[in-house]
Amino acid sequence: MGVSVKGDADELGMGVSVKGEVDELSMGVSVKRDADELGMGVSVKGDVDELGMGVSVKGDADELGMGVFGSASVVMSVQDKAILGCWLVRAAMDVALSRGANKNKLLRGTGIFEDALQSNLRLSIKQYVSLLNNVQAQTKGSDVSFLLGGALASQWQCSPLHVLAACENIEALLFHLTQRQTFRWCNLPLCQFQRFESTNTIVLVPRFTGVSSKLSLFAMEMAFASIVSLMKSISNKRISLSFTFTGSRPKNIADYETHLGIKLTFNSPFNSICIEKNVLLQPLEPVSNAANESEPQYFSKIPSNSSAKLFRERPLTELQQRLSLPDYVRHYIFASCTETANIGLPELAEKLGISVATLKRKLKEFGVSFRSLAEEVQCNYAVMLLSVNKVSNEVAAGAMGINDLTNFRRTVKRLTGKNPSELRGEPRP
Repeated sequence: MGVSVKGDADELGMGVSVKGEVDELSMGVSVKRDADELGMGVSVKGDVDELGMGVSVKGDADELGMGVFGSASVVMSVQDKAILGCWLVRAAMDVALSRGANKNKLLRGTGIFEDALQSNLRLSIKQYVSLLNNVQAQTKGSDVSFLLGGALASQWQCSPLHVLAACENIEALLFHLTQRQTFRWCNLPLCQFQRFESTNTIVLVPRFTGVSSKLSLFAMEMAFASIVSLMKSISNKRISLSFTFTGSRPKNIADYETHLGIKLTFNSPFNSICIEKNVLLQPLEPVSNAANESEPQYFSKIPSNSSAKLFRERPLTELQQRLSLPDYVRHYIFASCTETANIGLPELAEKLGISVATLKRKLKEFGVSFRSLAEEVQCNYAVMLLSVNKVSNEVAAGAMGINDLTNFRRTVKRLTGKNPSELRGEPRP
């Protein structure tokens, strides 16, 4: 991707490499000089040119392309205090209270206490999910999720995200916002984006951690709105993004158009954020402290200058390489999906240094199973190969590690509800 940033890496407090050098960024994901190697955030085997997906061809799936080597680098439980959550809680409270929520009830059952909201507050996934459930249940209006996404972005200069103003271009900014685990845990802790590429487009597919089906649409709207707001605020310009949704056109379409723009496609095979590659090299405009005065201001009780100083002085090294357990499993499955060997649950448990029973139990905490994650990964991969890249059945089957074409067609139909030709949009004979 040629990701680079301007200025002195030391000033960023993050080990961010200066442009041209691109030296692993000390944040858990190695950035290579070749854009193709960033294709999906993991390394796989296969023919990159044939797939046209920017998938890296380095062999060993052990590292998963994410600098993850074992359970110490994985958020293994919904109880782990992995989220830097002060501004997340403040944003949720401010938006919810403005939309009719009861202040005394909003934090009930979350284990979060208002008088403990300090800039170094740590939350667990379980606590944050409980808070969002309360926000969803107690607020009025169909745009609360979008407002919350905007609120998360409105004070980026007072959070660890302030360092992203040093990014050289849209490409670098997008990469850090959607691929770096450091920023995930202080902005969108429940969402990790899987990156795919077509000839002209970058496609980012959201994958959630600890989110129930009831909360999934709310969480996705919040995540999409946050990315839009952050891209606009940090780059100091409006970036052209498009969005696809698996659901049908909603009644509150005006909320979608207000917060995401008009490039919206519904009844799609997948949910995604899309950006044209010709936008990526656009430089960021300088941002002043006054640049966001027109944005809704949140976190009024947090001294902004002290927050920024805190994160310049104390790099977030302890969070830099951590993936949630479901995301680790997703990366593991995708990285091994083209292997001929049967790599499954026992091998993964061994890598994490735990028993199969313990791994199953911990995945159940997150509301998922190894099988459900495997099917999700396979489904997304099949859709990208067939719907976006329009590859043949033979190429797609080979990429997915399926030798028999009949079995491939059945698998695609079971995973997506459509056969391969329907996903490619081919007319019926």
